[in-house]
Amino acid sequence: MTTGSNQDDAAFAVRCLLDAGRLCPVVSIGRFIDRSGMVGEVSVAKCPRCGMGLSRPPLPDPGFLYAGRASQDFHPGTGGLAWFIKRVAFRRDAKSLLASVGKTPGCVIDYGCGSGLFTRCLADMLPAGTRVIGTDFHPRPPPGLDCVEYRPAAEVDDLAGQADLVLAMHVVEHDDDPRKIIMKLVSLVRPGGHVVIEVPYIDCAWTSVFGRFWDPWYLPYHRVHFSRSGLSTLVGQCGLSIVRQADISIPSMGRTAANLMRCQNNLGFILLSAVLQPLQCSVERLTRRPTALRVIARKL
Repeated sequence: MTTGSNQDDAAFAVRCLLDAGRLCPVVSIGRFIDRSGMVGEVSVAKCPRCGMGLSRPPLPDPGFLYAGRASQDFHPGTGGLAWFIKRVAFRRDAKSLLASVGKTPGCVIDYGCGSGLFTRCLADMLPAGTRVIGTDFHPRPPPGLDCVEYRPAAEVDDLAGQADLVLAMHVVEHDDDPRKIIMKLVSLVRPGGHVVIEVPYIDCAWTSVFGRFWDPWYLPYHRVHFSRSGLSTLVGQCGLSIVRQADISIPSMGRTAANLMRCQNNLGFILLSAVLQPLQCSVERLTRRPTALRVIARKL
């Protein structure tokens, strides 16, 4: 990445995410909260041409952010009311996702499975004998993911071309090089199989309301912030044909309130998200500025 010398420069240039041979003029849209406590000052630079955003400073290897599964990406816990609420939401989403793909897959890879809760929900809905594989940074599976096969992400090359369906649900935005991640997904799916990618939307309706406190910014963990056109272009460049696109509303009000109050997320904030979700969905549907973008694509 080529950048200006100062993270707080009003304007500078970076290597384009959509065309490696081009420099994009980007503008800083401000400083954000370092949710990890390990990086220091963090900010987002946005390209006025493609609408894509980049988190700064660059992190060539963000793996250290996920040591010990301590971040909120892993939704710790396998019981209690909070876990039950998440499970209900994940089961609903898994059912919708499988319906949108159509044909029942024989082999599914959940790339970047986090806590494994969504992976387990998928496995529960698929016929017996379906091969379901979870992958992530860590050498061992998360607690409770003993119902499916697990592979460390560094040990999946032998699965190349075997999957009918590969999922990357809020994964691609966690690396400074999203093309590399998408190409890995493409390598795992067979020709004619499907890849599902879901990422936060940089122009969500709530970013102008809550600013840097809006939870899906989630710096420094989120490295790339996607526009509609940027996501579609990148997916197409990686050998995938888009079958369907969907706007997704993810319950985020509770964590945003926790950010505003500078508190840790807890059951009270999870319940707040559930209560406010109808309002959140209505505003996002009305403005067509959702929390997240989902692309279902077929390998050519």
